[in-house]
Amino acid sequence: MWQSDSVQDCVIAEEPLEVWLQIQTASANNNSMKAQPLLTLMRTPGDDINLVTGWLLTSGTIDSLSQIKAIHHSGLARVKQGSSNRVLVTLGADVKIDLPALIRQEYASSACGVCGQQSIENILLRLEQKQQIKNQGCLPLKVADIAVLMDKFSQALPLFKQTGGNHGVALFKQNAEIVDIREDVGRHNALDKLIGANAELLFTNSEQQKGLGLILSGRVGFEMIQKAVMANINYVLALGAPSSLAIELAKEADIVLVGFIKAQRFNVYCGEQKLAFS
Repeated sequence: MWQSDSVQDCVIAEEPLEVWLQIQTASANNNSMKAQPLLTLMRTPGDDINLVTGWLLTSGTIDSLSQIKAIHHSGLARVKQGSSNRVLVTLGADVKIDLPALIRQEYASSACGVCGQQSIENILLRLEQKQQIKNQGCLPLKVADIAVLMDKFSQALPLFKQTGGNHGVALFKQNAEIVDIREDVGRHNALDKLIGANAELLFTNSEQQKGLGLILSGRVGFEMIQKAVMANINYVLALGAPSSLAIELAKEADIVLVGFIKAQRFNVYCGEQKLAFS
C-alpha cells in the first residue's frame, strides 16, 4: 500500500529575463539612444550578464566583445539589493543590425536562438565564416580522456545534485582539463552562460583556443551545435542523443560529435578521424 508524507523539496528556480537593447549613435551625444525590448528568456536567475553576452555572440548579433559598450541589470529589483529581471545592453555604433527587424524575429519565439531566425539557410551562411582557422593545429582527442572528462563533469554539477531539474555544460581542453561548468533550467541557456563567461578565450584567435570541446548533460539539438560552431568548438560530448539536423551541421562544421556516453561505451556520429583510439 502506498503511503504519503509531506516533505520539503529543493527545486530549480526559473524566472523570465527581459533583454533590452540600444545602439550608440555615430555622434558624440548618445542621449538620443532609445532602448527597446529584444526578447525574454526563461532562465535560472544568476549569471545573467554572461547569459546575455553568450546569446549575443552565438546568435550572430555581434562578432566580438568589443562591440558591447555596456551591459548591466536595469529596472527595479524585486527585493532590496537584489538584481532585477532585466538586462540592458548598449552596442557600439559600428554594429550593423536592423534593430526593429531583429526584435520582430526574436519575438516570434524567444525560447531558443534559432527559432526566431529568418531561416536555417541564413544560419549556415553565417556559420561558414567561422570555419577558417578553427581546426588548424588541433590534435586528436584521446578516447581514454572521454571517460575521464565525463567523470569530472558528473561530479561537478551542484545545482543538479540539489534539484535534479537542470542542464549542465562544460568547456574542456584536450588534456582532459575542465575549464568551466555552467548550469541552467534550459540547455541553451546553460551553454550561452558558459560561452559568455569564457568569451575572451573562445573568440580570440590564439593557441589556447585550439582543441576546445563541450560536454552536454542532455540531448543535442541543432541549436546546440550552432552555438558550438559560433564559439569555435572542435568537440561535442553528450550524455544524450543528437538530432538528425545536429549531426548534419556537425559534419558540415567539421565537429567531432559523440553521444550516448555511458561507462565504457559511446556513439560517434561524425569526426571519428579526429579521435585517438590508442
